[in-house]
Amino acid sequence: MLTPFDKQRRLQTSKDFLELVGDNIDEICDRIVTVDETWVRQYDPESKQESIQWTKKGERPPKKFKVQKSASKLMATFFWDSEGVLLIDYLTKGTTMNGQYYPNLLAQAREAVVQKRRGKLSRGVLFLQDNASVHTARVSRQALKDMGFSEIDHPPYSPDLAPSDYFLFSNLKKKLRGRRFVDDNQMKMAVESHFDCKEKEYFLGGLKALYTRCEKCISLEGDYIEK
Repeated sequence: MLTPFDKQRRLQTSKDFLELVGDNIDEICDRIVTVDETWVRQYDPESKQESIQWTKKGERPPKKFKVQKSASKLMATFFWDSEGVLLIDYLTKGTTMNGQYYPNLLAQAREAVVQKRRGKLSRGVLFLQDNASVHTARVSRQALKDMGFSEIDHPPYSPDLAPSDYFLFSNLKKKLRGRRFVDDNQMKMAVESHFDCKEKEYFLGGLKALYTRCEKCISLEGDYIEK
């Protein structure tokens, strides 16, 4: 449950984003780089809704047994922007995402921007991340400052206002659900293949949706957005 303070923070952050965008949504989205982490599994069963099968009238639907998610999984960090995925990092098993690892990832992301997005640094990168402790650590904030990235404020407890959560990850996992991968490499190939076939408009649309979500958050006085 969101507290009154949480709602006020979400409300103000949404207003600030709309003010930042003004009438220049394409220009602002072109400057955004966003990041988030998620688990990717070798096997994630389909949901009940996704596994529905059509049957002829009078036929009984096939009996289904509950299937467990695979225990084998990788923590993947995605840096992306309005043109596509800039960098995917898979955390080596036994390694911890900490104040040393994450700043190193930020440096790799900056290099990816230099190599793949000519002119983006000079236009000024607007960096969007959630409030995970490793993101807000002093060493991480200093790394962003040293890189010349300006951070867009993100309210706590707000996956509905995080493009990776409401767009990138939900679509990726829907695509992978029900598929069984023999090892981590095959799983990584499936992830990268999913993004490689997407046009730039796909990613731009995911970022633009943040504007309408902020509008809806304001109309709901800071409450959660259902869809």
